[in-house]
Amino acid sequence: MGPQRTCVQCGTVLPKGRLLRVAGRPGGGWAPDPRGTLPGRGIYLCRRGDCIAKFSARVKKPKGGARWKMGDAGAELAERLAAIVSGAANT
Repeated sequence: MGPQRTCVQCGTVLPKGRLLRVAGRPGGGWAPDPRGTLPGRGIYLCRRGDCIAKFSARVKKPKGGARWKMGDAGAELAERLAAIVSGAANT
């Protein structure tokens, strides 16, 4: 069955490969990691657009990004995740 992870937005538990990983380090940069190969702490999201969009809106604000110590990087991550959602909607 393989490793399971939990979506930080909705709480759904799925196999690791079915979730979108966001990699980074508290106080450092954060980036979407669709392949799951980047170093750093992993945050997992359902690949559904609504989970990604809600998480993006949450970390865009300083208080929302504070949970993962993102600082200003939360707003940048939100933009990158929004691009993923809009790209998925166009396919």
